[in-house]
Amino acid sequence: MRCIQGLPVEMESGAQPGHAFVALDKMADINENIEPGQDYEVIVDFTPTNQLDLPKFYDGLSGIGTSIQVGEGEDMYRMHIHVSTENQYLPIEYVKKFGNISKVYMENLIAQMEKGKEKISNSVIQPGQIALIVVSPGEGITRIFKSLGASAVIPGGQTMNPSTEEILESFEHLPTDKIIILPNNKNIILTADAAKNASKKNVRIIPSKSIPQGLSACLHYNPDGDLDQICNDMVESLSEVDTGEVTTATRSVNINNVKVNKGEVIGLKNGDLVCSSNNLKETSLQLLKLIGTELKDHITIFYGKNVSQEELKEVLEAIKSTFGNQEVEIHEGGQPHFQFIYSVE
Repeated sequence: MRCIQGLPVEMESGAQPGHAFVALDKMADINENIEPGQDYEVIVDFTPTNQLDLPKFYDGLSGIGTSIQVGEGEDMYRMHIHVSTENQYLPIEYVKKFGNISKVYMENLIAQMEKGKEKISNSVIQPGQIALIVVSPGEGITRIFKSLGASAVIPGGQTMNPSTEEILESFEHLPTDKIIILPNNKNIILTADAAKNASKKNVRIIPSKSIPQGLSACLHYNPDGDLDQICNDMVESLSEVDTGEVTTATRSVNINNVKVNKGEVIGLKNGDLVCSSNNLKETSLQLLKLIGTELKDHITIFYGKNVSQEELKEVLEAIKSTFGNQEVEIHEGGQPHFQFIYSVE
């Protein structure tokens, strides 16, 4: 699927702004409140009765809610939107005008926030379906992957790579021979490949090197779809998102003409060191500028478990001030190594 969570829909007039990550995890806001108009998350799967005019369809949704996404798959579309309580059923009625609805999902974001980090189970795979296995570095990110249908989530990431046995055990017991693995870290791809070679199942490795890439690929997952087509779409989607990562340097280095002293805050663009400063805010702004964020539509922020609310507020305000034309969405990622992971589309 193409734009269920942050991937731009290609149109003659250009990609529409307002994409955001779908998540059932607690929506993180610096004031611990849901923003106005974000009371409910509504997702509708439908098949258009006629050729869908995407710009027109999107424009109609923009008058109903925010965080709009329109995803295209095999002969079907998925619409995602955040709406106020009084508008919670309007997206469903609106979609009915364009086609036949096959599935509706509605989440009360306010109630979800009150519940906090309630556990979300792995999706149950039926015999013959495609299982999706992902590697995740944090609890919040894990919840997002599970909400997108992951069959199993393996803890792992930077400095904490899972073993071949752990990856193998995550899918060997599942009642299907069709397996897709999203490593989400370049250091885990070889380990995933070793698990593939140790299994008799039909295992496909999508070479996702970051969480944003993994989530981008995840949008194309359909347990009942064609395995080859889904894998091709997933691989293609990896280049449609830029990844920014912010962490603290553990040693002094000089790489890519960037001089870094131990203890400084560094920024990685798609895995490459590109900037360094003495604080999270400055490195974040430098990094997002080097990614070319001003030419993009959407910034999704995943903040780490060691980031304070004061640091989060300072960085978020700076980003919103600097990139006023971009929609910003924020999630508690819970990752230990990176203070911030940025997905830019």
